[in-house]
Amino acid sequence: MKKTIYIMDPKRSVKRKYDRDKETVLLDVYKQSTFKEKSKACLTDIGMGGLGFESSDKFDNGDKIDLVFTLENGDEYVLEGIIIRVSRSAVTYSYGVEFVSTSFFTKVRLKKFVKGLLSRSK
Repeated sequence: MKKTIYIMDPKRSVKRKYDRDKETVLLDVYKQSTFKEKSKACLTDIGMGGLGFESSDKFDNGDKIDLVFTLENGDEYVLEGIIIRVSRSAVTYSYGVEFVSTSFFTKVRLKKFVKGLLSRSK
């Protein structure tokens, strides 16, 4: 049975294209086309189409970023994405990212990872 997460908007409900699951993983975020140091962040949810993360560093809607994280089993992921949602809490920024230019093999590994998360959360 598939889980579907809805994003509530006061004007309408939007159904995600892909399922997501909550997972806390530390990651490094690099803004493309800059020489800025990496930003430390915390992955908050992930699906085949994108992910959410929190950071104390500021990014803007439309920023192109590279995300790097390593799982407990040693699998490393380097994903390219674009910031599509930004919100601010008292302490951190919360971001929504849509993946772009993901290679076939990365998609296969990511699908296995996300599927494992979804099966654990049932």
